[in-house]
Amino acid sequence: MPTLSVIVPVYNKEQYIAACIQSILDQTFTDFELILVNDGSKDDSAAICQRFAETDKRVKLINKPNGGVSTARNRGLNEALGEYIGFIDSDDTIDPDMYELLLRNIKTYNADVSVCRLRTIFPNKVVAPQETPGIEKYDREHALSLFLKGELDMSANTKVYKAALAKSVEFAGRMYEDILYLSQIFLKAQNTVLENAIKYNYLVRDNSVSVGQFSPRYFETTAVSASIVNRVQEQAVNCLPEAQAFDVMANISLLNLLLLSGKDAYPEQYNRVTHTLKHYSYFINKDGHVRRKHKYAYRMFTASPWLYTHIMYLYSVLTGAEITKRTQKQPSTIDAATGAQ
Repeated sequence: MPTLSVIVPVYNKEQYIAACIQSILDQTFTDFELILVNDGSKDDSAAICQRFAETDKRVKLINKPNGGVSTARNRGLNEALGEYIGFIDSDDTIDPDMYELLLRNIKTYNADVSVCRLRTIFPNKVVAPQETPGIEKYDREHALSLFLKGELDMSANTKVYKAALAKSVEFAGRMYEDILYLSQIFLKAQNTVLENAIKYNYLVRDNSVSVGQFSPRYFETTAVSASIVNRVQEQAVNCLPEAQAFDVMANISLLNLLLLSGKDAYPEQYNRVTHTLKHYSYFINKDGHVRRKHKYAYRMFTASPWLYTHIMYLYSVLTGAEITKRTQKQPSTIDAATGAQ
């Protein structure tokens, strides 16, 4: 039985999958199985995976009909034999010692989850947290609180989990699926260990789900954040303010997309988002858990939706924010969307 199972969902990533696989096979820690779940790819991804499976006995290829990344990861979890579980996206890469570091820490500190950090690589810039020496260990509520604040990264891929814990939760949905999964993991994990070392390379592609054109699938994001609030309220009430602050952020993010895409096309969702934010009005203005930029955004929107939309659009264009790629709206279209005369 291998010590570690690494699960990689694969769908139409022929340009990137070889580099991803090679970065895993080049790990300094070698006692692992690599489970490649081909989720009905229509390009040469499956053939590339098959060639790796034929040359390295640690590689196992599973072919399944297309069902989305969550179904692919769940299939991998069902097949995994390792004592520990890790996930990688098929267009990302990892540093050679990532799993050596994560497994050393999870064993040394008898933790349920071991965490490192990631660098986000955009086509024109790299964003990364500052690395600091030392290792931190957190109990359940502390780890959950840090996760909801984004301080443990909201990616399933920068972590190693005890297999029993990883298999106790299923992935679901196509948006925020990592966040929904991890919120349940951290509600269950009794101990989490973090080494603030950057070992994962998250490459943002123009065609990735996270930065793709706006579509109704983005409505899943606030459904997930609301679900997290309900779970935290039931199971870890001391972390409720952090869960609510995350819900505020998710609703403001969706509001921004709706305003720039044309809210009149989605009146029900727009009304739901604005109602949710109104419900949080006192919390947003008075509680210290909501980030300052979200407080200012909410206050400006309530004062003048038209002005808020235009300022947001200009700021996004000037800073090259990804939201402009998702919506591709021009000022004249925004005027129509916000009801300006």
